[in-house]
Amino acid sequence: MDKIFAVALGGASGSLGRYVIAIGVAKLPVHGFPSATFLANLLGCLLIGIFWSLFDRIHINNEFRLFLFTGFLGGFTTFSTFARESVQLFKAGEHLQAIGYILLSNIFGLSMVGLGFYIAHRYLRG
Repeated sequence: MDKIFAVALGGASGSLGRYVIAIGVAKLPVHGFPSATFLANLLGCLLIGIFWSLFDRIHINNEFRLFLFTGFLGGFTTFSTFARESVQLFKAGEHLQAIGYILLSNIFGLSMVGLGFYIAHRYLRG
């Protein structure tokens, strides 16, 4: 139960953090570009890199790891996890697998968004 609570609390905190960024970015004179998502993704990537490196050397308990990585950063942005996993594959010498993961995630991710839009537009709109 502690693990579930850690992930839930972290996820709620991360989602609130992303919302705060969206509110702040909405005040900027940037139109047409998804600046809030872009900023959240970049900040999430920076944070996961810092924490990943830091906690390779400093031991943290599993619940805090779940709170921070799965919960907070997962709620803040899943892009940070995708980026960390990609770097981890490169570090492990799995260059072909890393490139494949990056390409397939982007190609199929964009395709699934398009397919979802098509299905909803074609079959679910009255």
